[in-house]
Amino acid sequence: MTNDVAPAIDEHPDASPAALQALRGDFLYFNVAGAGPTFPVAQRSAERFRTWLNEVGMFGQLGYAAYNAALDATRADLAAALGDPGGAARVALAQSATDGLNTLVAGLAIPPRSLIVTTLEEHGSALYPLRRRAELGDELRELGWHGDPDRFLQEVRRGMRDGARALVISLVSCKTGDVLPVREACRLARDAGAISIVDAAQALGQLRVDVLDLGADAVVTLGHKWLHGPLATGGFWVRDLALFAPTRLGWRSRLELPTGSRDYNPNATRFETGTVDAAAFVGLRQTLVVHRLLGSWVSERVRALRRRLLERVADLPFTVRSMPAAPTGIVVVEPKGGDVAALVQRMWDEERIVVKLIDEPGIAQAIRLSFWALHKEKDIDRLSAAFARTLMVGVR
Repeated sequence: MTNDVAPAIDEHPDASPAALQALRGDFLYFNVAGAGPTFPVAQRSAERFRTWLNEVGMFGQLGYAAYNAALDATRADLAAALGDPGGAARVALAQSATDGLNTLVAGLAIPPRSLIVTTLEEHGSALYPLRRRAELGDELRELGWHGDPDRFLQEVRRGMRDGARALVISLVSCKTGDVLPVREACRLARDAGAISIVDAAQALGQLRVDVLDLGADAVVTLGHKWLHGPLATGGFWVRDLALFAPTRLGWRSRLELPTGSRDYNPNATRFETGTVDAAAFVGLRQTLVVHRLLGSWVSERVRALRRRLLERVADLPFTVRSMPAAPTGIVVVEPKGGDVAALVQRMWDEERIVVKLIDEPGIAQAIRLSFWALHKEKDIDRLSAAFARTLMVGVR
């Protein structure tokens, strides 16, 4: 008998570490900050929906309703995950944090030649569109982060006094793993009448993210890093739609287009454009269920592994760039001499361990080690021992 009902996600999945592990066991992966392998249960949910949608015809009577219902449910679940239950109308779906940041940065409702404040800790996904605005006439001020919140906030305050109209800042730095004083910075921006955009790509899934507590005007996130959801999923929350103008339009931006209406959608879907892989967003919903079940275990586990890693790298010829007390699964180390890029490659070639080269203009190369709650203590020990062998130093 033909099944006319779209497959549902599993509301009570097995959330044990063994069930959530997607990787093969013949190597170690320490680049969760780049992409966290998708939970198998999320993969299965996405594939079930994708297969069903293909069988019924995505834009047929059955498929189209299910397609829209899946996206509506994803917006609601993402709003709840961001601390705004009932705030689905304030969420737009995106293909990635890069997609969301480009939409928001380009759409900032600010006068021409405005001053925009950001940080050098930002990912290129924010810096590149911001620098493009500077090429077109805006003034961009990129603040350094030196692990000193008071000094940093003084620089933000100075930018606001100088008339800044927007602030773009990461909650967790992709370059150090440090947690920036975002709530305080957003308050300074709000008091000055500036629009604030927070990049939470490195936060959601390992830290609590509450958009209302942050006081931001927009918060961007994605599914494939710390949430361990499918690729090409993400979204952003917008407090006030009037603060951002849609810069790209499609059939999902104006659902009343066939009637001749020129009005944007009355909610955040005005920032969405065309057809997406709805099945991937079903997978994102599934991974959000897993995180609700895991609760605080993730953050507690990450903190414990971080302490162990910092103890182990203290025996190695590294300078640690990250603040030791940061509650994240990102530790950045700078080798004291040698070819850093070659070291990263040797760790893979000789040890079958994935680590990330950090190569930024104006600063020495470094290595980012990013781990998640599914890592084991013995994985941390194996990582440090492999570095010791590769660097030809002993471990106490």
